Amino acid sequence: MINVLPGNIANLIAAGEVVNRPASALKELMENSIDAASDDISVIIEDSGRTSIRVIDNGVGMSPEDAKLCFERHATSKISTAEDLEKIITYGFRGEALASIAAVSRVTLRTRREEDEVGIEVRCSESRITSAEPASTPKGCSIEVRDLFYNVPARRKFLKSDAAELRHLVQEFARVVIVHPEISFTFIHNGKTLYSLRPVSNEKQRIVDFAGTNLSKELVDISVETSLVKIRGFVGAPAEARKVQGNQYFFVNGRYFRSPYLYKAVCKPYEHLLKDGFSPSYFIFFEVDPSAIDVNIHPAKTEVKFEDEQMIFEILSVTVRKALGQNAFTPSFDFDQVPSIDFPVMTKETSGYTPPPKINYDPLFDPFEMERSMPSDIPSVHVRQDVPEAQRPAFVFGSGYIAVPADEGLMVIDIRRARERILYEEYFPQLAERQPVTEQSLYPMSIDMTPEDHELAIENSDLFAKLGFDLRDLGQNAIVLYGLPAGMSTEGKGVEETINMILDGIRHGSLGDDAARDAATLAHSVAFAGRNAVSQAEAQLLVRQLLDCKQPETAPAGGRTFTILTDEEIEKRL
Repeated sequence: MINVLPGNIANLIAAGEVVNRPASALKELMENSIDAASDDISVIIEDSGRTSIRVIDNGVGMSPEDAKLCFERHATSKISTAEDLEKIITYGFRGEALASIAAVSRVTLRTRREEDEVGIEVRCSESRITSAEPASTPKGCSIEVRDLFYNVPARRKFLKSDAAELRHLVQEFARVVIVHPEISFTFIHNGKTLYSLRPVSNEKQRIVDFAGTNLSKELVDISVETSLVKIRGFVGAPAEARKVQGNQYFFVNGRYFRSPYLYKAVCKPYEHLLKDGFSPSYFIFFEVDPSAIDVNIHPAKTEVKFEDEQMIFEILSVTVRKALGQNAFTPSFDFDQVPSIDFPVMTKETSGYTPPPKINYDPLFDPFEMERSMPSDIPSVHVRQDVPEAQRPAFVFGSGYIAVPADEGLMVIDIRRARERILYEEYFPQLAERQPVTEQSLYPMSIDMTPEDHELAIENSDLFAKLGFDLRDLGQNAIVLYGLPAGMSTEGKGVEETINMILDGIRHGSLGDDAARDAATLAHSVAFAGRNAVSQAEAQLLVRQLLDCKQPETAPAGGRTFTILTDEEIEKRL
């Protein structure tokens, strides 16, 4: 027998698509505030949204009648005809958000329009209005969602840890604030202000205010305008690529959206510029005719279909490639596959310009893959006659390589992988015995962080101590380092980059349980965050240290630390 479901049951089912975690509710509430022409929005969170999510704005507010009607399913002020769907520019339009939220939580709405002397307070639970009373309240709207999923125990049970849910809340917050630099935003969690963003004149300044000043130096501008689409924004320098996909944002007509297809368009120009598994940062804004896109694909409204998606893919990819080229980003030497480098052949047709060799970057160590286990022993490559004697000269060349004469040719060493092997063999016994060597700094180093990273670092200060860091809270979203792991350089941005890599590992849950994995992660982070340039004396020392290792041939994950170009190979190429 087919039954027509009661309204409250239908709302509960619909809520499963619209609201699947606290961040989903925050997204809907913030978008409503934007649509209400607010220029000051405050977000107040308790217990990562489990206890309370409150959004306060100074928008136009609602009449008492609309305040009671807004909890009805498909009640919306944004559309009235089918044609309106073709020119949607507001965030909300389906009329499902508040009804879905009210179906799985206890909601309190306080609102007043400027022309009304008294506002109204409406309380709603399980899709039913339990009270509606006059209330003294400022112009605008305050809506609080308490006890999310209190009546859906299975959904509440599957929420992640407080730290994970807070990250999702911050992500949704970012997706709104970045594209609205003209609005003031505040984000408070458990009484602590994590973000206080003043109005600014452009998206780049808002991005810097949100993500940190260090990011501003690494952003590459992109811009193109065609009859089909206008694209502008920023992509990250290859050196700033991260294992964790964090700062990656697409917006179309002011709306955040996801697109695995266009993600490939951004990543394609980075081929051979990034280590395997790393991806670039990007903040890209599309402007198209509203009738040329469809945003009514999924209740979450994070999927968008373009009328000519393939052409937009090509325009975007070419624009990113051009921007990277103009900023002189070039691929690195393909260290593990030297024979694949094509030396140019001079012919009569050569006009004085020789194209650069084609390079395929070999995957490097992936310390954050939880499935990967560190090998207990790696098959040894017998170098014997090919190993140069310590007194032979070492020549530094390229973007991070050392050449040393060998018995049967030329040994070429990857500086960073060699460092990684040396550091791993130093760190592993220390971490296995739980006795990391910390070198106290003569001058303690302070590092400014994003609120999210700062909170994560302080929560895991014990783990940092196990890795050799003497890390303490400096307040104001900053930490101070009184000591560093042995062998770690303080030059440049190496320390900060190492901290970021470790935080990425913490997010993946891949640190703290296994000494070999921790040593490999730390060695990789320190080696790849440090400077690549070395003096000749440092190069000779590095060669000696590498050859003294138990397994000098490979980095901890198996990538070669060096290769031998034999006399025969050199003769063939010449």
